[in-house]
Amino acid sequence: MSTRRAFTLIELLIVVAIIAVLITILAPALQSAKEQATRTVCLSNQMALGKGYNMYAQENKQYLPVGYIINSLFQQWKDDKAAGRRYYPLWVNPPHDEAMNYLGEKSHQPSRENRERGCRTGAIYPYVNNVEAYHCPGDRRLYEGTSRGTGLAYRVFRSYSLPDGLFGMVRNPGDSSSVNKEDQIRKLSALKFLEDKYSFVESCYDLLGTCYDYDGWSFIPDYREQAWWDPLGYYHVEGCTLAFLDGHAEKYKFMDDRSIGYHHDRTDPRYPRRGPQPGNPDIKWFVEHYPIATPYSAANPR
Repeated sequence: MSTRRAFTLIELLIVVAIIAVLITILAPALQSAKEQATRTVCLSNQMALGKGYNMYAQENKQYLPVGYIINSLFQQWKDDKAAGRRYYPLWVNPPHDEAMNYLGEKSHQPSRENRERGCRTGAIYPYVNNVEAYHCPGDRRLYEGTSRGTGLAYRVFRSYSLPDGLFGMVRNPGDSSSVNKEDQIRKLSALKFLEDKYSFVESCYDLLGTCYDYDGWSFIPDYREQAWWDPLGYYHVEGCTLAFLDGHAEKYKFMDDRSIGYHHDRTDPRYPRRGPQPGNPDIKWFVEHYPIATPYSAANPR
């Protein structure tokens, strides 16, 4: 009669040690694969949004949808549409309920459903037709909130924004406090080098006044500033994704550690809000590829 031999304690410890070593070896590869998958999905999202934005303009006499998601513009769009007047739709709407009641204040505590509804009723959704395309899978705010809170008010769904200027605002060069309305771009045909100019960026708005990203991505296209303004979403290792005006998408990898520091943690005292970063090649790139040309958006003023 045969008897079964059990593992000794030493043998079990050896097996556990081998498994631990394998996990240690494989963990970086698994993390890299996860990041690659996240970035791939995000690039697909950006391409969908970029193409939707471009297609909307092509089918609407080159007019661009409104880039700012503020309540007054939302209400104006609803009123003009209801009255049969010419209206300017927003590329995406703020959170709202089925009756189109605005739910963009923190006190409204909008659900994910009401946030997604804002995407579905936006101007470019018919060309995108997938609400998940508005959210980067690496953006954890949807589940964890922001540094300001974890409740529903802080669980942001949308990960992407248009820069100021695309039917939004462009600040006067050298004067960050003013708005130059004549520089607002309303038509795609007014822009040049579409394949070289970005449209959608990953943003990380931290909700000072509302429960959603109502602004455009603010950045002064002025080579003299040498500073960031709004942070870019730091949802990928050492970089972010961008859509371009012709509809394609790319990953941008930061070249300067100061950029990584600023976008990763804007509260870090080493990277103050709008603190100058002289010689930062990333800032230079974002100035040169900004969708709106200004007298100070190149190395030499025109």
